Amino acid sequence: MHIALVKGRYSLRHGGSERYCVNLSRQLKKRGHDVSVIGHTIDEELQNEVEFIPVKRNMLMSSVKNRSFAENCEKEVKNRRFDLVYGIGRAFGLDAVRVTERLQSHWLKVNYKPHWRYQLQSWNPRHRTLIEMERQIYQSPQTKRIVTQSQLDRRLVMENYHIPEEKIRIVYNGVDLQQFNLDQRKEREPIREELGLASDQRLMIFASMDFPGKGLKYILQALSQMQEQSVVLAVLGNGPIGQYQGIARELNIEGRVQFLGRRTDIQRFYGAGDLFILPTAYEPFPNVNLEAMACGLPVLTTNTSGGADIIREEENGYLITAIDAVGEMIELLDSHFSKSDTDLEMMRANCWATAEQMPVEKNVERTLEVFEEVLHEKFRV
Repeated sequence: MHIALVKGRYSLRHGGSERYCVNLSRQLKKRGHDVSVIGHTIDEELQNEVEFIPVKRNMLMSSVKNRSFAENCEKEVKNRRFDLVYGIGRAFGLDAVRVTERLQSHWLKVNYKPHWRYQLQSWNPRHRTLIEMERQIYQSPQTKRIVTQSQLDRRLVMENYHIPEEKIRIVYNGVDLQQFNLDQRKEREPIREELGLASDQRLMIFASMDFPGKGLKYILQALSQMQEQSVVLAVLGNGPIGQYQGIARELNIEGRVQFLGRRTDIQRFYGAGDLFILPTAYEPFPNVNLEAMACGLPVLTTNTSGGADIIREEENGYLITAIDAVGEMIELLDSHFSKSDTDLEMMRANCWATAEQMPVEKNVERTLEVFEEVLHEKFRV
């Protein structure tokens, strides 16, 4: 099968969806399929591993940039012969699409409060363009299947764009168990030494480039108010570090927060940590949750995110009701860090058991099953 993957960046240097595209391409090629990638940029070191079809964008303004990319992708698709075109993001001319970015229609409601801010932003050309693009892609007869990463996005696609249930398939993310596994626990002492932690200090991990959208401010507030004062937070990711260092100083916890920037050895920190925390306002499925679990690290997140699908409360993690539910966060943090070593070891085992059932290979197999459904409908007489 000749498969075209459509993704703006073919890269291992950026976010989770870019890495997903690269890994999916590699897995598909390993199974004998021909893969081409349609996008606007590719990492130099990846250029020889896949046929890359460059697409230009009109960079005049954000709304025009997004739509021009989607339209130019469709032109490339029409000029070539592919068995199947799979969009890992927003583009036109797709046979199937994966809801990879946040659904713009829902993100607008979640991110802009109070209501007057939502109403004002609803007239923003960028938001209006992205919402209309989503509508056009999902409702197109050419788009045979919409793949969501969670129950949450399945429901949101149906509610916001009136898509029939039979057109949607849930395909959960997978994790590379060769890279993320319980062997990373051996990094506990080296990382603690690297960070200068005392023997009685506990380590909490936050990993994201999006500090505001993933609730870092509220984590800092909870850290400053919780009873257990020996907890240290490691912040991994390149966000507005100076601004959040200032928040930590105002809360008098600057000595308990370490901003470490973007790390390529993130699995070592998972292995060294005592809890992973990511109270995101809304996201299809943060793969960092699954990566952390594979390394035996319990996860605290929100039930407003697709990542809630894999959380079994008090067994492999915890759920709070909103990004800013600081009181709930404090209660769960104090409870977690007061658990016995036996209870914590049981949680680690449960985390691994969850991740073990979700290897990246299973994601690829399920994706190929969806592709077969699409091909059957696309070419049937």
